[in-house]
Amino acid sequence: MRSPGAGSPEGGLEEIVVTAQKREQNLQQVPVSVTALSAEAIANKGITQFENLAQVAPGLTITQGTQRTGNSINLRGIGTSVFSIGVEPAVSVVVDDVPILNQGQAFSTLTDIERIEVLRGPQGTLFGKNASAGVVNIVTRAPTETFSGRIAASATTDEEYRVEAGISGPLGENVGFRINGFYSDFRGYVKNLATGNYLGADESWGIRGKLVADLSDSVKVTISAEHSETDGNSTPRTVLSFAPGATVFGASLATNLGTIKAGPGNYLLNQNYDGIAKGESTNVSGRISIDLGSVDLISITSYQKWGLDTQDDVEQLNLPVFGSATGLVQSSPYDTKNVTQELRLVSTAPGPFQYILGAFFSNGETDRSFDRGPSGPLLSKWVSNAGTKTYAAFAQGTYDLAATTHLDAGIRYNHEKIDVSFQRLNVPATQPANNAICLAVCTGNASDDAITGKIALRQDVAERVMVYASFATGYKGQGYDVSSGFTPARAANPVKPETSHTYEIGFKSRFLDNRVQFNLTGFWTDYKKFQSQSAVVQPDQSIQFQLNNVGKLRTRGIELELQTKPTRELSFDLAGTWMDAIITEYPLANCNTIQTTDPICFDIDGSGSGTARAQNLAGKRLPNAPKFMFNASAMYDIFMDSMPFDGFVTLDYRYQSRVNFDLFQNPLYFQKAYGVLNGSIGVRQRDDQYRVTLFVNNLFDKHFASNVGGLVGGQPTSVNQVLSRNSRRYFGIRANYNF
Repeated sequence: MRSPGAGSPEGGLEEIVVTAQKREQNLQQVPVSVTALSAEAIANKGITQFENLAQVAPGLTITQGTQRTGNSINLRGIGTSVFSIGVEPAVSVVVDDVPILNQGQAFSTLTDIERIEVLRGPQGTLFGKNASAGVVNIVTRAPTETFSGRIAASATTDEEYRVEAGISGPLGENVGFRINGFYSDFRGYVKNLATGNYLGADESWGIRGKLVADLSDSVKVTISAEHSETDGNSTPRTVLSFAPGATVFGASLATNLGTIKAGPGNYLLNQNYDGIAKGESTNVSGRISIDLGSVDLISITSYQKWGLDTQDDVEQLNLPVFGSATGLVQSSPYDTKNVTQELRLVSTAPGPFQYILGAFFSNGETDRSFDRGPSGPLLSKWVSNAGTKTYAAFAQGTYDLAATTHLDAGIRYNHEKIDVSFQRLNVPATQPANNAICLAVCTGNASDDAITGKIALRQDVAERVMVYASFATGYKGQGYDVSSGFTPARAANPVKPETSHTYEIGFKSRFLDNRVQFNLTGFWTDYKKFQSQSAVVQPDQSIQFQLNNVGKLRTRGIELELQTKPTRELSFDLAGTWMDAIITEYPLANCNTIQTTDPICFDIDGSGSGTARAQNLAGKRLPNAPKFMFNASAMYDIFMDSMPFDGFVTLDYRYQSRVNFDLFQNPLYFQKAYGVLNGSIGVRQRDDQYRVTLFVNNLFDKHFASNVGGLVGGQPTSVNQVLSRNSRRYFGIRANYNF
C-alpha cells in the first residue's frame, strides 16, 4: 500500500522514483511495465522472503524445486527451471546494480530494503543476456543524514522467530554508514513421522554494511558488504495421489504412508532422512560516481561467492534402500563465484537529449559435485565445473521530438564465452565402462555474439497521462546440459541460445488530484529456441534431466494496475494479468510419462515398434503459466486524535487460475485455481516511531502446490507435490521500533 510521500499532495498517492532504466525516473514516465514496491509497502505486506513477491506482483510465479537451486522465477509465463549449472535464468535478479549469477542465490531473506521493482518483458539492452523475460531489481537502504536506528521482531504460530536491527548515520561531515543484521529460526511446516522433525526448517542470519563517502564535490564512493548463512533441511515433497498397489522401488507406497492421507492437504511424510540445505553467501561491491559536469561517470565493481550444500532422501521412504539405513541419498554441493565490472556515462545536463553509454564484464564459474547412492541401479557420482565470461557494450538515449513526444532507443552488443568440465566417478550398472559416459574428463568451450535492442515512442496526451508503444529483442545465451547423462556429444554441442521479440503498448495515468493511478499494458512476445528441461525416466527407473530447445513459443496478454486513495483513511490497489502463454511449434516433443498410445503419442518412424515416440505440443500452455492472475489489497487508517497512536487494517487477496507444471502436459501434474486472503491489524505512532501488527497468512487455509511431479522409483501415476509455507494458515505478530 502507499501513503503520502515527498512531493505528493496531502492524502494523495506517493510519487515513486525507480531505476528501471539505470537512471532515476518517475515510475509513470518509464515506457516499461513495472510493479514498484516502496519500503512501506514491503513492510505492510510482510514481504520478508523473495518468494513472497509472487503474492504481490502480477505475472510473476515461482516454481519451487526440492532445493532453492531448482526454483524458477517466471514472468509472463517465461522462466528457467533446470538441473544444469551451465544455464542461466531468463529472469535476472539485480541487487544494488549487481546481477546475481545463480538463480538459487535470490531465494534468501529480504532485509532493510528500500524498493523492489519487477520489470516485465525483455530488459537485455540495459541489464544483459539473462534478462530475456524480465528483471527483479532490488535496492537496499542508504545511510541516513542523522543518527537513527531500528529494531524489529516477529513471531508466528508455526514457530518462526525473527529479529532484525540496524543503525545508520554520519561518521563525519562527508561520510555516512549503515549496518543491518537479522536472525531467523523457523521450525518447518511439514512433519516427517519417521524422525519427528519438520521439513522446510531454516535457521539463518546475516549482516550488511554500507559506507558512503563524498570525497569531494564531484566524487562519491559507496562500499557495500554482506554475509549470510543458513542451516536447514530439504524442501518437503508430499504424496498427492497414487493408484492402488503402487510401489516405490518395489516397496508398497500405501504401507509406507500408513495413516498419512494423500491429497492437496497432505502436510505429512514418512521418510528416514530429513536432508540438509546449508548455504553461505558473501557479496562485496564498490560504486564510484564522478560528476564530470554534463555527465556522471559511474563504476560498479562486485565480487560474489555463494555456496549451497544439499542432501535429499530420493525415494521418500522410511525403509533401507540398496543396503543403506538412511535410504537412497542424493548429495549435491554447489560453489559459485562471480566478478563483475560495469562502467556507465549518464548524461545530466538539461536538454532534449539524454543518454547512457556503458560497458560490462563478468567472469563467473560454478562447481558442482553429485553423489547418489550408496549403491544400486541409480548410483551416480560425478564432478563438474561451468564457466561463463561476458563482454558487453550498450547505449540508450531519449530524444524529445517535441515538448510532449519522446523517443527512447537502445542497443547492446554481447560477446560470451562458456566452458564446461565433467567427469564421472563411477560406472553405472546399466552402461559400459567407456569414454562415452565421460569416465575421463569431458571438456567443452564455445562462444557467441548477439545484438539486442529496444525502441519506444512516448506521447504525453495530458498532464500525468502518457501512452507508449515499444519493440524489444531478448537473448539468453547458449548453455551446457550438465547432468548425470552428460556425454562428449553434449560437451561438443551446447544448447542453442534463446531469443525473443516483444511488442508492447501501454497507458500510464494519474488523475483526480493525484488520488488515482491507472496503468494498462498489452504485450505480445515470440520466443525461438526456448530452453526447457524435461525429466526422462530410464529403464532402471532413474530420472535423467534433459535440456531441450523448444521450437517456438508465444506469450501475449494484458496487465493492469490500479492504485487509489479516495480518502485520507482508505487506500486500494488492484493488479491483474490475463496471459496466453503457449507453445506454437514443438512437433517432436517427448511423450509424458503416462502417454503410451496414438494419436497423442505417436511413433516417430511409423514402425509401430514403440521404441521412438513423440507428441506435437503446438497450442499447449507453458508450465506454471496461469491464464488469469490478480492481486487486490486495501488499507484503512483509523486516525484517533485523542490517542498518541493511530490504527490500521489491511487485507490482501491473490487469485490465480489452473496451471499444469509439466511442459509435456501430464494431466496429473496440475494445480487447480485458488485464491488466498491475508490480513493484518495494528497500531502505530504518528511519526512511525513504533508499530505493532497482528497478521494472518492464508486466512481460509487454502492449500496449493508450487510444483507437482512424479515419485522417483514409482509408477507414472504416483505423484508428489511441493507445498510452500504460504499454502497453510498461520498467525503472527510483528513489532518495529525506530529511533
